Amino acid sequence: MKTTKTAAFIMALAMTLTAASCSKKEAPASDSDSANTTTAELATETISDDPTEAAAEENTDGEDMENPFGKTADINDYIKTTDINPPLWKVTDNESGNTLYLLGTMHVLPVSAGDYPQQIMDIYKNCDSIAVEYDTVSLAEDTAAQLDLAKGFMYDDGSKLTDHISEGTHTKLKDYFTSLGGYNEMFDQFNAGYFINQLNNIMLMRLENLEIAGTDTYFMNLAKKDNKEVISIETIDTQVKALSAYTDDLGDYLLKDYLDDMDAIDEYADNISQLYEQWANGSGDILFDSDMDIDELPEDLEDDYAQYKNVLLTDRNKGMAEKASELIKSGKNCLFMVGALHYSEDVGVDNLLEGMGYTVEKIA
Repeated sequence: MKTTKTAAFIMALAMTLTAASCSKKEAPASDSDSANTTTAELATETISDDPTEAAAEENTDGEDMENPFGKTADINDYIKTTDINPPLWKVTDNESGNTLYLLGTMHVLPVSAGDYPQQIMDIYKNCDSIAVEYDTVSLAEDTAAQLDLAKGFMYDDGSKLTDHISEGTHTKLKDYFTSLGGYNEMFDQFNAGYFINQLNNIMLMRLENLEIAGTDTYFMNLAKKDNKEVISIETIDTQVKALSAYTDDLGDYLLKDYLDDMDAIDEYADNISQLYEQWANGSGDILFDSDMDIDELPEDLEDDYAQYKNVLLTDRNKGMAEKASELIKSGKNCLFMVGALHYSEDVGVDNLLEGMGYTVEKIA
């Protein structure tokens, strides 16, 4: 299943916001019948009216109910490794002697995952700050930032989802969320990336014994408790643009294929577990040393996907490497952590820093 593979690695390893479990504060609801609903009003309403939340609420009338989103799978049935040894690098500036540790993270983790190695905990204890893709812990308490997040997924040119995807795919999407009790016509003002994200969230919520909070969240909570600075490497805008960078044709294809495969929870669990196994065993080339590719993607969409991958990884990796270089040159005592996928291939953050003249050592 090519699309599930694609979505699994994108969402589990590439983006922090997709794995963030944001607490959505109540906000005034706009008039759903008004033709003059503003972008701000709709985005505000969405904070308290997320389709996945609406679907869950629609189907939780009693205790001990089955998952409202359908069949589940226990991630523990798929993983073999409980001891974890995440990928770790030491970066040294040969001129100043300043160093920075790079940690590859997993944004979602099985609850059975073991403790982080003492070496990593010692590095954390000795640092004054941590750098993460985005401080989602603070985001959970910031309604204004949540509003910016919601608005980022909306079309700003007056168009609607129906102007960007086929009628057949839109009907499938509408029917799916209607069946869950979580569809509202105003959601058509959101782009394909928003709904791909929602569908992935549903799949994640159907995995038993999986925490929708991984390495980043663990260390962010620890840093806030220890009064260490938490530095956001990226902005909300950067992450949302990456999540929305699909061409119309690619967005239509992924939405349709995702909807067709929503019942394939077992294969989805297997793909997530493969990613986890690679990460837990310290792989520095997650995804690219596995069979999780998109070789079945239609040939006429290969350029579209290459363009998307460039926005999702290549461009963002350059920004991450520049931020890491800035931290090293400043002498800041910081533990730098981004999704493990950002260290893969020649465009990985570690390789980019090496190309900038730093000494980069993979730590066993």
